[in-house]
Amino acid sequence: MKDDTTLELGGTKQTVTTMFCDVRGFTPIAERIAPHDLVDMLNEHFTAMTAIIFGLEGTLDKYIGDEIMAVFGSPVTKGEDALRCVKAAIMMQTKNNEIVRISKWDTLPSEINVLRTQAGKPLFELGIGVATGEAVAGYIGSPDRMEFTVIGDRVNTARRLCSIAEPGQVIISQATYEDVQGHVKVRPIGTVVLKGKEEPVHAYEVEAML
Repeated sequence: MKDDTTLELGGTKQTVTTMFCDVRGFTPIAERIAPHDLVDMLNEHFTAMTAIIFGLEGTLDKYIGDEIMAVFGSPVTKGEDALRCVKAAIMMQTKNNEIVRISKWDTLPSEINVLRTQAGKPLFELGIGVATGEAVAGYIGSPDRMEFTVIGDRVNTARRLCSIAEPGQVIISQATYEDVQGHVKVRPIGTVVLKGKEEPVHAYEVEAML
C-alpha cells in the first residue's frame, strides 16, 4: 500500500512570482572579514529577510550563497501573490537600509545595527529582482535527495533582473508590473537585454508602495 505522505519527483505548472535577493559586493566583503564573522552576518541577514518573506506568506525556496530565492504563489496561492512579493521586496530593502543609513547619515538605527557598526563590520547592500509568470513547481533532484523548487523562464528572468539591480533597487518585470500597478510607485527602466535571454524585456524600478 502506497504511503500518501511519500514525496515524489515531478512538478505541476503554476503561475508564481519569484524573487531573488542578492548582497552586492559580497566577494570583497568575504575577503575582508573572518569566516566566523561572515557566517554570523549572513545568519543575521537571512533571519531578518526570511521573517519578512514568511510574514507575507511567501515560500523560502533556498539560500544560494549570499542570495535568497523566494516564491509567492507556490505550493499554493494566497491571492495577490505578485503584490505580496513586491511588498516583501520593499520591506527587505527598508529593513536593510537601517544598516546602511547609520554609516551615511548617523541616524538612530536598531540595536543590532549599532552592534554591527561598533564592531567595525561591513554593511550589506541589496539588489532584488522580481518576475511573474508560469513555472513548474515540484520536487526536483533524485529519489535520495530532492527539494521543492520552481523552474522556468520567468524564474530565470527574476534572477537576471536581480543581477542588473543596483544597490537598494527592486526591479520587476512587465508581468509583475501589470499585476501590481495602482498599488506601487514605479520608474520605467525601459527595455533591457538580460544575460542568456534572446528577447529583451520591459522592466521597472519600484520606488514605493502607494
